Amino acid sequence: MTICQEPQPGLAVLFARQALSSGPRAAIEDENHVITHSPADTAPVGILIPRSINHVLSQVAVICAGRACVPLNEQLPDSHLASMLENLGAKLVITDAAHRHRLPSSERLVVDHCNICTDKDEDFEIDQVGPERCSHVLHTSGTTGKPKAVEALAQGIINLCLDPIDLVKFGQRVGHSTNVIFDTSQVEIWASLLRGATMVVIPMATVLDAAALGVFIRTKRLDVLQLTTSLLTVTAYACPGAFSTLDTLITGGEAINCQSINSIFKAGAPRRIINGYGPTESSVYTLMHKVSQEEAQKGEIPVGKPLRNVEVFIVGEDFSPVKPGEVGELLICGMGVARGYIGESMKTSKSFLSLPHLPRTVTRGLAHAYRTGDLMRADEQGVHQYIGRMDNQVKIRGQRVELEALEAALLQTNLVSAAVVIKITPKEVDRAQFLLAYCIPTSPDVTPAAVVKSYLERAPHLMILRVKFIDNLPLMATGKADRKRLEMLYDEELAQSRTKAAQSQVGSRDVASELEYIWIDVLGLPVERLAPTDDFLAMGGTSLMAATMIARINQTFDIGVRSQMLYENTTLEKLTQMVTNVRNGGDQTETQAAEEIWWHDSQLGQHLRPLEMPIPHWQDPFEGRVFITGAAGFVGALLLTTLAARPDVKKVACLVRAPEKKSAMRRIQDTLDQYQLQVDLEKVIVLPGSFALPRLGLSDDEYDYYAEWSSVVFHLGAKVSYVAPYSSHRQDNVIGTVNMLEFANHKRLKAMHYSSTIAAYGPTGYVTGAKLLPEDERPAAHLAALPYDTGYAQSQYVAEGIVWAAIDNGFPVAVYRPGFVLGHSQKGICNRNDFASRLFTSCMEMGTYPILPDQRKEFIPVDFVVNAMLHISTSHHNLGAAYNLVQPELENAIDINTCFDLLSRIAHVPIRGIAYADWVSSLSTRLDDPLHPLTPMLKEKVLDDKSRWEVYENMAEYGRENIRRALQDAPHILHCGSIEDLFRRSLSSWLPDRKRPIVESVQIHVNVNGIAQV
Repeated sequence: MTICQEPQPGLAVLFARQALSSGPRAAIEDENHVITHSPADTAPVGILIPRSINHVLSQVAVICAGRACVPLNEQLPDSHLASMLENLGAKLVITDAAHRHRLPSSERLVVDHCNICTDKDEDFEIDQVGPERCSHVLHTSGTTGKPKAVEALAQGIINLCLDPIDLVKFGQRVGHSTNVIFDTSQVEIWASLLRGATMVVIPMATVLDAAALGVFIRTKRLDVLQLTTSLLTVTAYACPGAFSTLDTLITGGEAINCQSINSIFKAGAPRRIINGYGPTESSVYTLMHKVSQEEAQKGEIPVGKPLRNVEVFIVGEDFSPVKPGEVGELLICGMGVARGYIGESMKTSKSFLSLPHLPRTVTRGLAHAYRTGDLMRADEQGVHQYIGRMDNQVKIRGQRVELEALEAALLQTNLVSAAVVIKITPKEVDRAQFLLAYCIPTSPDVTPAAVVKSYLERAPHLMILRVKFIDNLPLMATGKADRKRLEMLYDEELAQSRTKAAQSQVGSRDVASELEYIWIDVLGLPVERLAPTDDFLAMGGTSLMAATMIARINQTFDIGVRSQMLYENTTLEKLTQMVTNVRNGGDQTETQAAEEIWWHDSQLGQHLRPLEMPIPHWQDPFEGRVFITGAAGFVGALLLTTLAARPDVKKVACLVRAPEKKSAMRRIQDTLDQYQLQVDLEKVIVLPGSFALPRLGLSDDEYDYYAEWSSVVFHLGAKVSYVAPYSSHRQDNVIGTVNMLEFANHKRLKAMHYSSTIAAYGPTGYVTGAKLLPEDERPAAHLAALPYDTGYAQSQYVAEGIVWAAIDNGFPVAVYRPGFVLGHSQKGICNRNDFASRLFTSCMEMGTYPILPDQRKEFIPVDFVVNAMLHISTSHHNLGAAYNLVQPELENAIDINTCFDLLSRIAHVPIRGIAYADWVSSLSTRLDDPLHPLTPMLKEKVLDDKSRWEVYENMAEYGRENIRRALQDAPHILHCGSIEDLFRRSLSSWLPDRKRPIVESVQIHVNVNGIAQV
């Protein structure tokens, strides 16, 4: 940030000075005329003239008269324009001959630059008003659709045009490509006029034709060109060398497309490419950055630093600045900030805020700050990275999703040149919402399936989406992608495909064709036919869609199969074989996840024998090197920060599921930001890989190095899905456990601390009648309960069997079984996406909860889990045993119905108990409910007409002897507080969005003893 304290004259005076000093130099040029600097007449506010010499001269005239320009869109109807002018109190309009008959209720002045040229010797007066006056009223719809009249001040345009970044220089030729109703056109117009450059009007047909634009740039000898991100993407894809002769290429308006910029660099780039950011409310550009080829190749291009006399702050929900590296909303102060919205006092008060607590150093400009609604992150040097729009955070299946993040991940596959993601909400109540990406492929050989596969490899933590190819993305008049038009396009294509598919199925009872029709209908695919190898899940099928699909299959074919069968047979070909087999009287049980498969898998790793060598004490002075998995999860993130804060820990190596280091680090940073955690990154090593892969997905050299480097291993990573079957969890949770044991035994023997779950026993209380589960009792004895639990629980049952076999063979392993992990015991920061948080949020929103008799829940704070695990891990005497990380005092375990009564009391929200079936039925109609995606698991009957949740009735008591013994010398950890205190602290995370207060931002840090505190 640079501050300039010298007083400045107004826009008109500056232009007059430049006109006198330029002499006869050309000011504006189109295909047929050239206009030099000369005086203009006075004129009223409205300007109903498209991009042309006439429009530019009209702006000059209005400014010289001391008035404000109101550029009007000639494509809008007169009634709309008249309403806008009436809102501003504008009576007069400048127009050209082509539009002279429009707006009959206004006084009109027709301008013709040819006639103005003949009067160039007349004297004229320049208005002497200062830069604090309104020079332009620009209408922006923002995200509401209703135009808002932004009262832009002259000082903002002056500050931008005269900024030391020198967007335009004296004598340069500047392409005028932007529609005059948009703020970015002011750069082309006024930077040219104030800097003594020549403005060259580019015909719209040329702007939209990549090849023609390239020719125009060369033949007209353009030096400076500005294009929106979407338009630049289209042009760079078709003709990346179009910009090679430019001096400066400016882009902005949306998140930059790194692939397009990279292609421009490869084809021959201009001297500089500028990435700009700024809303209309802050005079076009607030932040600017000169792009390097290295940044484009890395896929992370910042929006840069503030202009001179401009100051920005990234703030949290309480409007206090966040720390470098943290994500928050951008506020803009200083020169450039508009006065507000004319005639919209309520909207002005919401967007233009007086925040005297901000540590402002720029005193010029208005006193208020503009609230952008944009999410940003800044590094220690003050370089800003655009994250996305707060209002582009869509809520789908209970999760908040940033569309820009998905689009960026798609572009990073290098398989598409442009991508726009939209949220689709089907009209049918039994259809789930989903995300659809319209993409332009980089070559004809690219398939949607290949794009989805690459996307998931690079961003497994992001929500799955569907991909549909399109030749050209529709653009709005702003040059930005038209998401509404894409939604309409989807609806049109879907209606056509359903009609044709229904017609093709008339009279057909072939199993494959019937399934194809159901498949297309349930997924809402705008296609007529499927390939035999098409995969239901890869095409975007969700758990709710799977439940709907199975219901339709059972109804159509008069059979009764479970949803798990679809997960076992995800292609059309396999699904057809399964349904045909069942219809012919074949076995319809889930043979792929039957008991013999679990038993067989539990024998994996039997060949492993520990190396004969002493086990290092990881906290010894010459050790202190910790290897962990699961650091991108809730518990793992707090474990990482706690370890890194310990003085006896030198480094923490985190294995993160990601294709390369940059995206792995981003996953870790996003998790830390989400849970407001801080970590000393100097102590953190991020390793992209996967414990599901041989040698953890590392190179041979990396695998050998870190196996010998590590002092101890904490394996917290796992795949968790409440609806996917055992087969979907097997690779990560079963094979991954074998892989981690092999790693812990490679090069040198290391203790491994393995995180399981109390769900590994399944609903054994109801099924087997078990009353007590001592910690060292192995889940193998409770096999009979496993068929009635989730695929995740089944995989943990098998994985624990593998671990216990390793312990029997002499491996130094400790097993930890956490209960339901809630928020932090002091500040209540929670994982809002886990089952408990979704359940509590949903029930408060619905005002009801399901009555579930005799169900006790083991709720524990996240810091208890981490602190207990670390304390136990410091002694080798604790190895070879299991620890139930549940409430150490049995009386603190709580019945689920009592839990909801407690929640209702502390939240002051009425919640009444209703029959389970009625509650699930109500939930199934709430498409935006955070718990809605789990409806199939909550609804499907598995035993005695009970669902998987209901069969946890009469659950056995979990033993506590080992955990109490291991923590007897750590009473500060053992006494983890009451359930009521934990609920009170976690409440703010569970409240529905509309009821959630703005709370003080907190940071969790760790003291020198490695105890997580606030």
